[in-house]
Amino acid sequence: MIRQLLLLSCLLILTGCALAPSRSSVPAADAGHTIHLMRYGWHTALLFDGNDIRSRSPRLQADLRPARYILIGWGDGEYFVRDDAPWSKAVKALVNSDYPALQAGRRDSNPPLGVAPQDSLALAITSHGMDQLVAYIERSIALDAAGQPIYLGQQADHPDRFYRGNGHYSLFSNCNSWIVGALRAADLPVSGINLTAGSVFEQAQQIAALQQQMHAERQPALHAAQ
Repeated sequence: MIRQLLLLSCLLILTGCALAPSRSSVPAADAGHTIHLMRYGWHTALLFDGNDIRSRSPRLQADLRPARYILIGWGDGEYFVRDDAPWSKAVKALVNSDYPALQAGRRDSNPPLGVAPQDSLALAITSHGMDQLVAYIERSIALDAAGQPIYLGQQADHPDRFYRGNGHYSLFSNCNSWIVGALRAADLPVSGINLTAGSVFEQAQQIAALQQQMHAERQPALHAAQ
């Protein structure tokens, strides 16, 4: 555990070496779709327009009722699923996780309950990026021998559906690194090693700022053309 924490410290230092995104690598602000990066302390997740993601995901369309928003996250299969998980489960997850879980939950507002307004960040992506992102999410759901999802936790009236996930959860493969994979699947230029919510959110802020800047620069030209 001590060795892993020392290695994590070194990796966090390297996080600062992540390259700033270039304008040419960032989708335009009017690219067609908007997702929101959520930050809950040390955890990150993605918030989608409910119709947007359900229309592209047969699995979520089958398992979730229509909702204004749908929250997607990834974490340890034992700690993540339980509402009252003890800290001992969190420690175990970092060093000896049995399996990961993917969360898909209905939400009524943006930001959802538990997220401060400044911790909800809008990111524009293209239709191609959206398709790739949804495919990444569906690949993260583990299937049984019959090709059906393996469900975890409460199912009946719970707003969140939990699936057993593919991959392995650990100190170096956590919710934030999974989100990085999701953002990269969506063609967003996230670079470097990102194991903390802060490092993921900081890069996403740079991308959002560039998108807003490019949008502002286009407005005079659009008004002149009209």
